[in-house]
Amino acid sequence: MVHEARLLTQAERREIHAIAPAASSGSRKHNEDFLDPKQRSRYLYRPRGGGVSPTVFWPTLLGLCFLAAGLITYRRDVRAVGPRDAFGLVAFGPVFVAAALAAFAGEHFTSAAILVKLVPKWLPAPLFITYFVGVAHLAAASSFVARRYLRWSTIGLASMFGLFVLTMDLPGAIARPANPLSWALAARQATFAIGALALFASVTTNRSIATLARVWTASVLVFYGALHVIHPERAPGVPSPVLTGAWVPFPLVIAYATGLLLVALGVLMFVRRYAITAAALGGALMFLLTLVLYVPQLFLAANVQQRFIAINFIFDTLLFAGTVLVVSRAVSDAELRTAA
Repeated sequence: MVHEARLLTQAERREIHAIAPAASSGSRKHNEDFLDPKQRSRYLYRPRGGGVSPTVFWPTLLGLCFLAAGLITYRRDVRAVGPRDAFGLVAFGPVFVAAALAAFAGEHFTSAAILVKLVPKWLPAPLFITYFVGVAHLAAASSFVARRYLRWSTIGLASMFGLFVLTMDLPGAIARPANPLSWALAARQATFAIGALALFASVTTNRSIATLARVWTASVLVFYGALHVIHPERAPGVPSPVLTGAWVPFPLVIAYATGLLLVALGVLMFVRRYAITAAALGGALMFLLTLVLYVPQLFLAANVQQRFIAINFIFDTLLFAGTVLVVSRAVSDAELRTAA
């Protein structure tokens, strides 16, 4: 995905900014200057003797630890879901979200020199805000894994992503209405907010929120699928201007298949009868892409910068997968309450 030895294009720099966990808090002109590879390399600590950089080690460790802990705390939920819930994968939706949030928290703590540059200039105390967002990520991840205070953490997480959309992504998309990737970024961040609300709906038995999450997620899947068909040369999953890695076999086939599946699953989600299964399969597809395409990219990365970007691709796609799975569970819970 990013292992090719070449300078990033301006579009790719914007997407790397978009992948960063605090991307929605940034000033675009400031980000464009900062995301120059030569400038960015100053902030990615490279240990002497070929050791592992903290900017890679700690986010990865946090993500894996929360993933392992969540798999344990949610293991019994697999029995409560049926075959149409992607054979139990839906039960781990909150776990995938928590693992991604924990990894992004680690990036806020170890890469504050990078992320502080993304905070809008009109906000005071940018370094404090950078660390505060990291703490908020970690707190939400802890709540999801421990299964405690979910009402508060889901509302807080939804509010945070909502603020990202309102202060950065939506204005950026409006400023570049002809660029579909700008709208894809805004849709992605909004989907994360909707996913947090969907988990809130599961906890509070709110059917209206579950319906809203279903319709919104269906629309986003159709939109993302269409972008895959239009630009099959780009890395599949969450839309990006980055080209599929040269090591990936049959890249166009994978891209077209992913796009058509996303469109089909999105359309099926509009139909209440098929929504649960379609959402579950959509989340499973994103999870599969994470394992097959993005995890290997971490091991193929040649330097700290590429590993840092690869980690963001892994956990960003995992976050989207978990979000869609959470929506599937919320719709399922709402359906069960209606039947009761």
